[in-house]
Amino acid sequence: MEQLILDLVRATRDVSEGAGGLVLLGAAFFVISLTFLPRPPACIVAGLVYGLAAFPVVLIASTLGAVAGFVMSRHLFQTRFRAAVARRPGWRRIVAAVDQQGFVLALLLRLASPVPGSATTYLFGLSGMRLLPYAAATFLGLAPQTCLFVAIGAAGEGALAGNLSALKLTLLLAGIATTAAVILLVTARARSLLSMRLRLDP
Repeated sequence: MEQLILDLVRATRDVSEGAGGLVLLGAAFFVISLTFLPRPPACIVAGLVYGLAAFPVVLIASTLGAVAGFVMSRHLFQTRFRAAVARRPGWRRIVAAVDQQGFVLALLLRLASPVPGSATTYLFGLSGMRLLPYAAATFLGLAPQTCLFVAIGAAGEGALAGNLSALKLTLLLAGIATTAAVILLVTARARSLLSMRLRLDP
């Protein structure tokens, strides 16, 4: 699966350079956000291929893909998705909790979801949450980890290309380590809050 992601992201650079390549990168992440392909390795590869310029493209495309999945779940495939949710008590609790707690819970789920991100997207579509708050929670919730993983890839790209001095590389890695530590703490707290709000085991 990781090789599929690597080939997909690299293809965007091979097909078109510059802005055109970034547009294709956005299209790739739009598709990834609708599937069960893991985003973290894709973000790292995007950073490796495009550097930090990939961050806004990946974040916006992932958010738009999540919005598209939300709309499809609510208006096109609701019967099928509800049948899938009916077989999973944990998923039913998520839908019910989103109906009650809205934006805050949606944000926590994007930061530390107990289910895959694309599944979360489709669960939101089955809830009563409005589209704009959902899109905002998704954007804000995806931003920290997207930034971290793209930065890891960008650091690797700079090191491999020899574009960074030892000092700059050290400072960049220190910044990434600090960001990772903060995100881990935030994620742990988000998981704790989710366990309480959803009454799931930690």
